[in-house]
Amino acid sequence: MKRPFHLFLLTFVSIVFFGCRAYDKPPKHDTPAPPPHNGVFANGRDTLWMNGDGKTIRWHFEKAVPEIGQSGKGEYVFLFSHGKYRYDAAEYFRIINTAKGNAQHQFSIIPGEATPEGFTIFRDDLDHKKQHFTKVKDL
Repeated sequence: MKRPFHLFLLTFVSIVFFGCRAYDKPPKHDTPAPPPHNGVFANGRDTLWMNGDGKTIRWHFEKAVPEIGQSGKGEYVFLFSHGKYRYDAAEYFRIINTAKGNAQHQFSIIPGEATPEGFTIFRDDLDHKKQHFTKVKDL
């Protein structure tokens, strides 16, 4: 009687363990990583300037974002789970205000929808609606 129970328990624990781990890893791509964003990206009222190095950014938000303020410059990163990842499959977009003690503001991003020409971000905890930033000019 103990053997079927232990077999069931081992199977259940394995499924849970390996099933949960599958979502912690980014999807594998058989294509080269897309080029970093380069240019001015706007959504009508907010603007992001991305320098093409995949790291530096300037921003202006119509309304102040509590963690990083209305305007500033610093760094950005696209993330999958907790690690840096290519933007065409990332889950999050983080802006880091290096002038204000590395204050960070993280947005969700729709995986698979980001392109060199734009991306959509949103933040549920601040009740922000989705904001699509479209490239309006090169730098």
